Amino acid sequence: MGKNNTTLEEILKLIADSQSWLILSHENPDGDTLGCAVALTRLGMRLSKRVMLICPDPCPEKYSFLIDGIEFNIMKQLPEDFPGEDGVIICLDASVADRTYPELLNRKFFCPVINIDHHADNELFGDINWIDPTASATGEIVTLLMESSPWGIKTDEAEALYVAVISDNGGFSFASTTLESHQCAMTLLKAGVSPNKITEQLNSNLSADILNLWARALKRITVFSEGQCAVFWLAIDDFAETGTTREATENLVNLLLRIKGVRMAALCSETADMEGSRVRVSLRACSPFDVRKVAKVFGGGGHNLASGCIIHAPLSDALIFLQEEMNRLVSGISADR
Repeated sequence: MGKNNTTLEEILKLIADSQSWLILSHENPDGDTLGCAVALTRLGMRLSKRVMLICPDPCPEKYSFLIDGIEFNIMKQLPEDFPGEDGVIICLDASVADRTYPELLNRKFFCPVINIDHHADNELFGDINWIDPTASATGEIVTLLMESSPWGIKTDEAEALYVAVISDNGGFSFASTTLESHQCAMTLLKAGVSPNKITEQLNSNLSADILNLWARALKRITVFSEGQCAVFWLAIDDFAETGTTREATENLVNLLLRIKGVRMAALCSETADMEGSRVRVSLRACSPFDVRKVAKVFGGGGHNLASGCIIHAPLSDALIFLQEEMNRLVSGISADR
């Protein structure tokens, strides 16, 4: 199943016996972490548990329908007085503690930390780790967890899990999609999910401002490495002038893989804070390229076909550094053939 130090039955017993659940989503939340967190939050509420869902960043507008009727807490640090000795902390879809709450590494808790994830490079920071790199989304793992429980999956929980799954496997179109992914979908459809309803909620919400932002990036496409790689970029001013935020770039990088011949793609988004200039990089690829290798050069990580990192440099320099590493990866693959 993966790099685990527990069983499904042990996790189910632990959460059943715990009266308080602290559920963690990772920073800059995507559909997978949010869908899993919302599903477990709704389950906890159904079981009359004391439940708190927290995240370092706001819920993107695209996923706002998920959190209807539940309390979504934006917190930069873990709460001091929750969940307590009778509780459990459940971290979802984070390969490293830094992606959610770094205090998980250096603070002693009176309750166990459960780490549920599908990233192959997960650092096993939980007291209990359930990691399955063969899953196309953490949503698949949480679906199995809930399906195996005596409580089952209600429709609103299934909808959240369906969002989790299709957000990370591209609606069953990415190479990470497996037979188990479709079996997971079958389970969720049996629980009452309407794919058409979810797809409409997710895809029919682009604003003119977002499309104007995307247009700026699309005008800056650079194709290189004999047509196998492509990058584009967005500067800080692009977000300000279009009235958008970085969440508006979700899935934008995937458009580059639609260029004939392109097998590896990157979107660079400039940010700035007290630490100086930084560039957030979203990387996507098709087999045989493993973009984790590029991301790790800059301290990032993720999956072999979808990774991310932050380059601490001005945008112009970051683009040069990034293209050098992408070229190096292509050259290595070509040399191995």
